[in-house]
Amino acid sequence: MIPRPLYFALILSAAHGIAQAQVIKCKDASGRTTYQSTPCASEQGAREQKMAAPVQKAASAATPKKDPVSPEQADMAAVNERMRVRMCEIYRKNVSVLKDSEKMIVPDGKGALQVADAKRRATEIAQAEQRVAENCK
Repeated sequence: MIPRPLYFALILSAAHGIAQAQVIKCKDASGRTTYQSTPCASEQGAREQKMAAPVQKAASAATPKKDPVSPEQADMAAVNERMRVRMCEIYRKNVSVLKDSEKMIVPDGKGALQVADAKRRATEIAQAEQRVAENCK
């Protein structure tokens, strides 16, 4: 049986990949554009372009203008901030569990679970610490 802290760490690691999905713009050989979360199929002559967040232009230094915020936008911003704070708590707990546990159970790619070797464990810890550094302020 998998120890409860390791089970939660495994679930959180898997959930992070879902939460951090990215959109990739692909153009195939015939020029058709698709948007997807998986890399483009290179054997079909597709070109891949990862979508970046829009860049805001610098506002005038003398008078910064603020767009009016609707109550719905303010509510959504508050929800997003609470979600970010909660995810940071989860990321930090994940790092703690990964560091404190003696064993780390991971899927073997064939539907079964196995104990991770030291290299895989170090990689998972580094990725968890990177998530904290990138997402938590």
